Amino acid sequence: MPAPLFRVSVLALCAAAFVPAGTAQEVRSRPVGFLTVTIPAGQTRSFSIPFDADVSSLPHAVGRLTAVGANYLENSAAAWTPGAFSSAASPYFVRLINGPHAGRILRISATANTATRLYVSDDGVGLASLGLVVGENGTAFEIFPGDTLATFFGTAGGGSTLVVQGGATPQQADLVHVWSGASWLNFYYNTAWNRWALDTDAAGDATRNHYLLRPDRGLMLSRRAAAPLTLSVVGRVLGTPQRAAHARTANALTFLATMQPRDISLGNLALQASSRTVAWRGGPDAASADLVLVWSGASWLRFYFNDVAGTWQLSDDPTNRNNYLVRAGTPVFIQRRTAGSTADDKTVAFPQPGT
Repeated sequence: MPAPLFRVSVLALCAAAFVPAGTAQEVRSRPVGFLTVTIPAGQTRSFSIPFDADVSSLPHAVGRLTAVGANYLENSAAAWTPGAFSSAASPYFVRLINGPHAGRILRISATANTATRLYVSDDGVGLASLGLVVGENGTAFEIFPGDTLATFFGTAGGGSTLVVQGGATPQQADLVHVWSGASWLNFYYNTAWNRWALDTDAAGDATRNHYLLRPDRGLMLSRRAAAPLTLSVVGRVLGTPQRAAHARTANALTFLATMQPRDISLGNLALQASSRTVAWRGGPDAASADLVLVWSGASWLRFYFNDVAGTWQLSDDPTNRNNYLVRAGTPVFIQRRTAGSTADDKTVAFPQPGT
């Protein structure tokens, strides 16, 4: 079992990020952030990690693109071990770190990487449409590890520590809720089967230990234990805006991590700005506008940008909510009323941390 990438209640992470410059590599320090979230007993909270994991320690984890295909990124100077980045138990991501798409991440897929090629999942944005620069001065990238249910929340035994309450049934255990794009998937650690499971699984079903927890997505956690659960994480503060892919079929919901390590107001998120999203739809009421949904601890608060008043408002309250704070590490649902087809249409750019 690989060690957790973001340690829960254990603080250990390197601050350095390696950024290629030309054919050489220079080391640039990125700030390290720390966040603690508490889920009270008997309650449900939204949660995301507002930091990057450290760059992979495997060789050639930073570089520049020399070719881009329909489903792959290539660096001809790399000498990767084939398959090293393609295991479901130890997932990896590529983050683009310069150019107009700086901050976008791509999951390295289960198709085994070669010595110079990474096969990636593009969330439907279309790699060819990104216009990534290739060659000696190509788009820079870094490879970093991702987390699974087992690596982040742990398991019972085998040298791992389970940080949530498990149970023989879903009713006895803490639940981790992951948005599938259409419904909630409810995971728990089954102490009779000694593995992570869906609440609908039977004993003969496959383990869910390796279910991927995407760093650009949010989670919900329901605490069933009698004591509160405290999650403490550290990581590298982003050096770019978070550019997250989101669904652009009409009225689809995407649960996104904003990657903000400190509280930020709706006014400063400014999702209605053209630099954040393409054609954000404001309106005189929530029924006609794109929405940002934030979990209050008890219900979903539905915010929209009133383009007549020029302010963010709640769906049932005309009060100016520009100063409403989205707390550090809090993910948000994005709901767009109309469809979009291009990579830019399907991208939300959150503010660069520290701006």
